[in-house]
Amino acid sequence: MELSRRTAPGMGIPVMETSNPSQNLESILNRNTPATSIYQKSINLLDKLACIDGFEPYMTAMFDDGARDMKEGAPYLNPIQLLWDTFRQGTSLCVIYNALHPSEPLDTSLDETKNILRQRKERVYRFVKACKETQAVRDEDLFTISELFKDDTNSFVKVLKTIEIVVDAVQSRGLLDTDRIAEKPSAKFAEAQLGPPQDNRERVVKEFVETERKYVQDLELLQGYMDELQRKNIISSDTIRYIFANLNSIVDFQRRFLVGIEPYVPKSPEEQHFGELFVSMKEGFMVYEPYCANYTRATKLCIAEQEALK
Repeated sequence: MELSRRTAPGMGIPVMETSNPSQNLESILNRNTPATSIYQKSINLLDKLACIDGFEPYMTAMFDDGARDMKEGAPYLNPIQLLWDTFRQGTSLCVIYNALHPSEPLDTSLDETKNILRQRKERVYRFVKACKETQAVRDEDLFTISELFKDDTNSFVKVLKTIEIVVDAVQSRGLLDTDRIAEKPSAKFAEAQLGPPQDNRERVVKEFVETERKYVQDLELLQGYMDELQRKNIISSDTIRYIFANLNSIVDFQRRFLVGIEPYVPKSPEEQHFGELFVSMKEGFMVYEPYCANYTRATKLCIAEQEALK
């Protein structure tokens, strides 16, 4: 059994030819698998957060037996939702910023007698404002309050990037105390380490997860291209909407699908419930209906706008 290589839908965008057109396709299909997915980045960040002074209460709450996904009300199955819910508390972000030892630390407390959600959002605002004013993070790399509270992985990717920048700054200053943790919190989540496959099944699983990682990477590249077209006003907003349709929704769904795949990869064959994942997410695949319906029109538009798109 062999999986065919999967490529991004492209929204009808034609491949710009070089002197050897076949090289274009080969260069896309034969690229190395991305070094880190959103799942792996979240696992790495978890271990660093555990080394931050004052973050212990959040780590304890994260891995308490009664900890539940704020959205589904079920135990946390992946590090993404775990971090997402933790960052939405607001005070956790203030603790992360304070690890930089700023001249004006942020308040990390909440008044239980007042509106909690409003206070959390206010703490998030203070974190973003402090990062901006101290130039700890560039403006283009800062997330907004609405992005943190959106149920959209496109927004969470930006949140993750902002916090990675701050935590990396803490680490570069030698302020991460690695001696404070006996066991890495990432141990709770199995990381999909892809070693040499030992049999045909492992080869199929390896091809499966690597293909999905590459596909998400291709979608993200296409998404970045769309954002550049918008930012530079190269073609009209209506044309962009007709060409790319619901690309953001497709990227969001495919990231979630990949996040569902990753925990199963290192498990035994008896525990690799890939079929169950497909069944549980079957409605999500309907996101491709608008893409399919729009394909012919998008292709014609791309041909008409080919010079601008180059």
